[in-house]
Amino acid sequence: MGWLCLLLPILFFGISWYSYAISIPKWDDHALRAFLFYSDQEASLTGKIYQLFRQHNEHRIVYDRLITKLDYWLFNQLSYTHLMVVGNLSLVGLLLLFIAIVHRAGRPILYAAPVSLLLFNLSQWENMFWGMAALQNFSIVLWVLATFYFLSYTRQLGLAFMLAVLATITSGNGLLVWPLSIFILALRLGDYPDRKRGIRQLIAWIAGSVFVLALYFTGFEKPVNIAYVQPGAIDLLKGWFAVMGASAEAIPVSPSLKVCVLIGGLLALTTFVITLGTIVRYWRSIKDSSSYVFSSAHRPTHSWPPILLFFWSCIAFLVGTTLIVAWARTGFGADLLITSRYKMYSLTMLAVLYVYLVVILNNRLAIWTLVSGFIGSLGFVVISYLTFLNETIWWRHWLTTNQFNWTYLTNKADVTFDPITQQYTPAVTAFYESALPVIFGTTQQSPIRLSVNKTAEGFSVYNTTMASEGLKDEGNYLVARSSKRTYLFPVWQNQQSIFRAAFLPSRLFVKGFKADITASEMQPDTYQLFVLSVEPDNRYTLYPTSQTIVSAGAPVVTDTKNW
Repeated sequence: MGWLCLLLPILFFGISWYSYAISIPKWDDHALRAFLFYSDQEASLTGKIYQLFRQHNEHRIVYDRLITKLDYWLFNQLSYTHLMVVGNLSLVGLLLLFIAIVHRAGRPILYAAPVSLLLFNLSQWENMFWGMAALQNFSIVLWVLATFYFLSYTRQLGLAFMLAVLATITSGNGLLVWPLSIFILALRLGDYPDRKRGIRQLIAWIAGSVFVLALYFTGFEKPVNIAYVQPGAIDLLKGWFAVMGASAEAIPVSPSLKVCVLIGGLLALTTFVITLGTIVRYWRSIKDSSSYVFSSAHRPTHSWPPILLFFWSCIAFLVGTTLIVAWARTGFGADLLITSRYKMYSLTMLAVLYVYLVVILNNRLAIWTLVSGFIGSLGFVVISYLTFLNETIWWRHWLTTNQFNWTYLTNKADVTFDPITQQYTPAVTAFYESALPVIFGTTQQSPIRLSVNKTAEGFSVYNTTMASEGLKDEGNYLVARSSKRTYLFPVWQNQQSIFRAAFLPSRLFVKGFKADITASEMQPDTYQLFVLSVEPDNRYTLYPTSQTIVSAGAPVVTDTKNW
């Protein structure tokens, strides 16, 4: 029963991923393809090593590049879905980590079921369907928490050190692992029968930390042309709460940002109270362990509970990371803070708090924590699969239309694919291939009503009559056509509340859609707008709209928004 409860969320997660994942790059994914190209251009070993460790924004994404290189070496082309699989498997590793902690506490495996539900759900949609993000944003949490686990529960310092190095070369916030791991080792010094041996290992770890950090920052340059906007203290606090409570976006209550800030504030308060309570309770032990680091005359008489060291270090890492995210991103707009890519930290915080409670509480209270945690996380999973289905479908549509736009560069169905891209990441088969005669052809349909409004970045388009056609590639798309070029854009299908849909995915979507067209994505020209309706069984219809838009093309870019 326990294993079934653990595996079912993974199964649904896997089915969802298999249904919507597609090997088309997004944003930073292109940097991984560029890495393969530049690495192949290097003739020397030092040059190839430089490309491997080369700075990417604030990060050293060596782990991402190693997996990328391995995938290309094995399959002779880079598959972004393979990267997603490896990144998503990090969640399995993280679940196994929590299972090990529950098992060490003598609890049945069923106690880890709420953790499985928290980790494997559709609120993770952005990371789970994005190759580089899956590798970076999922794996970093696994490497850091695994480091804390082996330092808190075992004496396998060599393995822990390797995991800490992996964290460092996966994401910039992995640097937090080093001071926190030193904190764990210092407190555990009294567990060694031989203090000198413990001191040698602590010094060796510190020396190793300094060496890794020195390598990390050798040649490190602060990213230039990054449009950082430093928030005020109040905005920073609200932003931090938003990141902490980002998982609450699944709750079908508007506005989502305020809900996340409220839940994040409650989560931060709960975490602070529990952490402060443990510090007060173990204050004398902290002082004794600190004194023992500098003098053998103050040997502690206690033994640290491993779950407490693991809890403290995880909380410090998660709080530190969410504060960094809030500081770096709040200035760009608070709504950015609750996007799916940052939800991993909110969900992990909930998992850490839950596991800590079921381990330290007595049997009766632990059972009630299990029951409440299971009911709450199960409800969260059900809601998340309905709430974020629209984003998941739009994401797939956005990727496929992007591939169309960089593949067809004229007003004819002639493929234009540069040889470098073709070598490393060939185009994947997409729905529009069988629709090309319709997309580039004439239409005999009656015009449909479309509302177009000019915005600062382009155009907002609305429709109230077009029906939803399905839950995958089916649906409606915008076609913008000039005498020189044709573009394809995704739309957001209108939807009703999950309650009115009776919790049925097929009833979520109703007539009408909205879409945003960014003018900078188009060449300067005047475009006629059409609506492409993709129905089941490969049936396509192109509708005129009697609407035109004028694009001035891409503006001159003076800075970069690094998110």
